[in-house]
Amino acid sequence: MNKKLTILFLALLLVLPIAFAEGDVTAITEPLTRIYDLLKGVVSVVAVIAITIAGARFMFSGDNIQQREASKTMVGYCIMGLVVVWVAPLMVSYLTAPI
Repeated sequence: MNKKLTILFLALLLVLPIAFAEGDVTAITEPLTRIYDLLKGVVSVVAVIAITIAGARFMFSGDNIQQREASKTMVGYCIMGLVVVWVAPLMVSYLTAPI
């Protein structure tokens, strides 16, 4: 219960300044953009490391078909994750653009 109240309070702290913003929204969105850029960089580095590990697992799997398939799946999920992380801001800007 206490954890839910803390999460609700933090969400309100994030939403209230946006709700009461007058005109200049960049002062509010700039920190969020910086956090997103940091997370995008971290996720990209982790994905590249995971793809490298999956490639090594694939090369050293030998005749083990299950390990090869697991490596292929790992690479696929890493690429899908990178696409989501890098395409999300483009989709948001496209959907929120004035007509």
